Amino acid sequence: MKINKYINFEKLLTLNYKKIGLSDDEFLLLLITYELVETGTKFVNPADLALLCGFSTTKIDVVYSGLISKKLIDNVFDNDKTMYTSFDGICQKLLECLDDEIDLEKQEEVKNKIVVEDVFKYMQTFFNRPLSPLEYDVIQSWKNKKYEFNLIKAACELASQSGNKSIRYIDTIIYEESRKQQLGEEEYQKREQETIELSKIDWLNK
Repeated sequence: MKINKYINFEKLLTLNYKKIGLSDDEFLLLLITYELVETGTKFVNPADLALLCGFSTTKIDVVYSGLISKKLIDNVFDNDKTMYTSFDGICQKLLECLDDEIDLEKQEEVKNKIVVEDVFKYMQTFFNRPLSPLEYDVIQSWKNKKYEFNLIKAACELASQSGNKSIRYIDTIIYEESRKQQLGEEEYQKREQETIELSKIDWLNK
């Protein structure tokens, strides 16, 4: 079976062998067994493995037998009654890991889509009317900058408390709070103070 026609066996095994419950010894023997098959050895036995690793023959027998008992590899006969080493079991496990990763990516995409939709719906409810093109563009920019929904919601609440519910004012609050989070509270306050001091200078009379 030419495994890499379908999957990158070594990469998937390396990234997922712990996840599927393999020990380091099992991982190593699987990789060596795979390489032997890929280079033309149809049937791999423990004696072949002993030539390529530092394990004792006894240890190889134990580990290899464990892999067979877990049905991760198997020694089977083809149509010509020739025995070969099959990787169907471990390939199935690795493909399941790949499916899990794809499912997680899809879940994240759906989650992000829901959050984005919630932002637009939330802002429409906040203004109690359909969004204007300008408001839509500003909200879309929040999405592009990956602002968290909780940050947007908090900014809207502050704007509402101040009596200024304009999109520009909300955008300013979000920008300043995001900047504060990036710089840290102490650095943000320091830069704010520097800006205030500069604003007090009479530049025309200097």
